[in-house]
Amino acid sequence: MNKLNKEASIFFQKNQKHVKEEFKKKDALEAVFQTSLTQAESEQLDCLILDGNIDLEEQASEVLLEIKSITSQIKAIQKHHVLLIGEKIYRVREILNKSGSSSTTFSSWIGLVFHTKSSAYNALAYYELFLKLPSQSWRVIFQSIPYKTAYLLASRKGEIEDKMTVIEKIQGLPNSAAICILNKYLPSSRDTVISAVSSEEDINKVISDKLLELLKIVCLNPKISQYNMNLLQQLLESTLGNFNDTD
Repeated sequence: MNKLNKEASIFFQKNQKHVKEEFKKKDALEAVFQTSLTQAESEQLDCLILDGNIDLEEQASEVLLEIKSITSQIKAIQKHHVLLIGEKIYRVREILNKSGSSSTTFSSWIGLVFHTKSSAYNALAYYELFLKLPSQSWRVIFQSIPYKTAYLLASRKGEIEDKMTVIEKIQGLPNSAAICILNKYLPSSRDTVISAVSSEEDINKVISDKLLELLKIVCLNPKISQYNMNLLQQLLESTLGNFNDTD
């Protein structure tokens, strides 16, 4: 009996130790993947849960707290995912540059690994801007910005100080409002070109250059998506409409 009790005691001690270690892992994971929701996101969750057809009553606070915690963890995991992908792309580019490979090799590698090149270049730009930020507090603020705005900000030309100014102004804002401010302080190169042309001759020169670029691509006989077909149709309809108005 003493032997049996001793074995049982050892078993329970080991099991207790295992449970404690698992809880430590869980706490560590939650600490790594914890981020704060913006006020707008928090309010949206309040409306979604409290206005739903669920009888929460006394459980409301507990349910909301748990859902918000899980939501913030998911958002943090997504942001870490983008950074990890961007870091790997960055490393491959560094390796290829050191080996003397051409830029087309890097582009071809991206085409081989990713379904869409734009997602890869977005992740790379995101990671590069993340690296340039001077402190962890700035990086936390940057990671709180909605993805679309963050990608646009990262890909825009401009000094890091200018981008930090934009980050400061758009933190906590939803995508639409944040993009408006971004376009005001760091307009895209396309907007800059359009604002620079003043006469009809200049405008037609820009149109000619863009149409020639498009024609060269179309002559390669690519498989054009339905989305791009719709854009081409809108372009033709707008052009023909303007032409008819001049008659």
